[in-house]
Amino acid sequence: MTERHFIVYERNHTWQYTYRGSIAAPFKSRDEAVAAAIGEARDTGDPDVTVIVQDHDMQEEIVWRRADQ
Repeated sequence: MTERHFIVYERNHTWQYTYRGSIAAPFKSRDEAVAAAIGEARDTGDPDVTVIVQDHDMQEEIVWRRADQ
């Protein structure tokens, strides 16, 4: 897995994402947090950046990568 990734997850009934140690929150829904993370990922210009959703069991799913545009 690349080190350049946004991780979207739910914590205390609020959705948020983290990127390189910074946390962006709160978001009312998973979709809202994912959309915001994708927007920020696009803005990085990094060709290897990914957006990952992590569930409560710590399972991860890649939901976006620059190549998927």
